[in-house]
Amino acid sequence: MPGFFDSHCATHSYIHIVSYFKAGMAKDSDKSLLPLIRLCKKGDRSAQFNLYRRFYRFGMGICLRYASSEEDAREIVNDAFFNIFTKLKQYDEQRTFVSWARKVFIHAAIDYLRKYKSNPSTEELEQVPESEFEPESINWMHADEIAQLIGQLPPQYRAVYNLYEIEGYKHEEIGKLLGISTGTSKSNLARARKKMELIVANYLKHNYPKYER
Repeated sequence: MPGFFDSHCATHSYIHIVSYFKAGMAKDSDKSLLPLIRLCKKGDRSAQFNLYRRFYRFGMGICLRYASSEEDAREIVNDAFFNIFTKLKQYDEQRTFVSWARKVFIHAAIDYLRKYKSNPSTEELEQVPESEFEPESINWMHADEIAQLIGQLPPQYRAVYNLYEIEGYKHEEIGKLLGISTGTSKSNLARARKKMELIVANYLKHNYPKYER
C-alpha cells in the first residue's frame, strides 16, 4: 500500500493539500512588502506590528504542523518573529521575502522539536495494525484538519514528515537540520506515513460516519 501523501502518488488531493500549506502569504508580492520591510529594518515599531499582523496567520499555518498544541505553536511563532526582526537586516531584498520568512518559521519550529531528544521506539509503530486507508479519502477533509492530524505524530516523525512531504526538503538536508543520519530520516518518514494512515483512518471513522473504505 502506498504511503499517505506518497510523493510517487501524485493524486489531486495531495497536490491540493500541499498547495494549501505552501500558499500562505504568496499573494503579498515582494514589491508591495519592500517599503514595509525597509521601515522594519529601521526599527519602526508600527511597521513591525503591521508585518507581524500580515504574517501571523502564515506563521501559524506552518508552526501548527510542527507543534503539539496551539499554545506551543503560538510560542514558536513569537520566537520566529523575534528572529525575523533581529535578522531582518540580513535579508537580501533581491530574494523572495516570503521564502526567507518561511525558513525562519521552519527553523524556529525545528528548535522547538529539538527539546524532544528521545526518538519514538520502533516497536511502537511495528505494533500499529495495517489500515485500509485510501489516499483519495482526504477529499473528505479540510486542510486544517490534516494539519491537526499531523500534529499527532511523535515529534521526530512529525519533523521529518513536514520537512519532506510539505516543505520539499531532501533526506540529506533533513539529516543536517535535525542532526540525524539520512537513513534515520528515511526510516522515520516511512514510519510517519504508516502512523498517519492509521490516524487519518480513525479520524474519518469517528468524524465522517458516511465515509466508507
